[in-house]
Amino acid sequence: MKRALTKNWGLKLLAFVFSVLLWIIVMNIEDPVDERTFSGIQVTVTHPEIVTNPGNTYQILDDSRTVSVTVKAKRSILNKIKTDDIRATADMKNLDVRTRSLIPIDISIPSYAGRFEATANPINLRVSIELGKSETFPITATSSGTPRDGYQVGELKANPEKIKISGPESVIDSIDKVVALVDVSGQSKDEEKEAELILYDNNGKIIDSTQIENNLGDEGLKVKITMLQTKSIPVEFDTSLIGTASGYHFSGISIQPESIQIVGTEEQLETVDSIEIPAEELAEDGLDQTIEKTVDIANYLPYWAKTDQDSAGGVPIVIKIQVEKFGTKTVEFPYNSIALLNAPKDYKVSYAEQGNLEIVVRGSKEDLDDFTLEKGNVSINLNDCKTAGTYNVPIQVTLPDGIELEDTINVQITLTKSSGGENDQ
Repeated sequence: MKRALTKNWGLKLLAFVFSVLLWIIVMNIEDPVDERTFSGIQVTVTHPEIVTNPGNTYQILDDSRTVSVTVKAKRSILNKIKTDDIRATADMKNLDVRTRSLIPIDISIPSYAGRFEATANPINLRVSIELGKSETFPITATSSGTPRDGYQVGELKANPEKIKISGPESVIDSIDKVVALVDVSGQSKDEEKEAELILYDNNGKIIDSTQIENNLGDEGLKVKITMLQTKSIPVEFDTSLIGTASGYHFSGISIQPESIQIVGTEEQLETVDSIEIPAEELAEDGLDQTIEKTVDIANYLPYWAKTDQDSAGGVPIVIKIQVEKFGTKTVEFPYNSIALLNAPKDYKVSYAEQGNLEIVVRGSKEDLDDFTLEKGNVSINLNDCKTAGTYNVPIQVTLPDGIELEDTINVQITLTKSSGGENDQ
């Protein structure tokens, strides 16, 4: 038996070695070594007290706080490794004493220790070490987004109103403004909401705050929002002190705008239904023509009211005081409703005046009371306007029996070549 085992031992050893080599070859074919790169691995700094205890602080430079890691391992292992399994650490104990800015990045994968090779890119964490500094800043509350229709942001108040910020001296010295940004999209009620802390430098640029600390604690930063509502309020003028010359009469006023939007709390807005302007603001005597006046109504608003028109110039309202001869009536007709007759093709018509054309007609009181102008009653004939240029053309008005024009009316128009192929106004 012993002789059988020792017989041809050289051949048997060779067969064993061949078997091992064959097994290795088969395993490498079925489970070869491969490599894969994982991106966005966060670098953790260990033993930072080596730098911070003497009163210094540090900043991570060149966005090296995240690295790419190339892992080399058998395919069966590699397929199991996830980004979250990889640990990248930079130990302050290994800080390069010559540069005082480079720390080697070590890669570990605890679940597969000893079964891989890995390298980081970049291979070093770059840091800047400088004196630390702490300073207290006031917090300015501001908002983003659009509140619900009919509402406006009234007051914003940061909680807390001040913040203590610690970090590299150069960063702290660059802080110009500390902002608590709160989203008010769709907001319609008073509420205290969480806010985002943003630091700005003198140039209005956002400062990277990843390397600084503050004293906000677990409660974080919030902003108390006070919302106000808006309401459309009509403006009403007393016209009792408007006087006209003999042979003329006051026919009414037109107001622009006819109403204003005021802002206040729900309780405040319930107390206001109109803005009443006293007669003294429109007091006139001996009028023989229509005039316009501008009245600042800011002093007639409730003391608490704000408006969309608030400005250094107050809240102006334009009033047209309409005066007519007895037996006449003034009718306003939109320029863009004037019919164009015999307009040249491929030309655009524009008017020197904008808005409404005033047409004065005369007749009996009964006829004038019922008189109106419809679209198509007013026109201009462009038969003599064939080329680009400026023209004065008479207005043609179709009137019912018993009604006549008080005076001939001319309008100034400009013809310009149009690329649209049709006559426009």
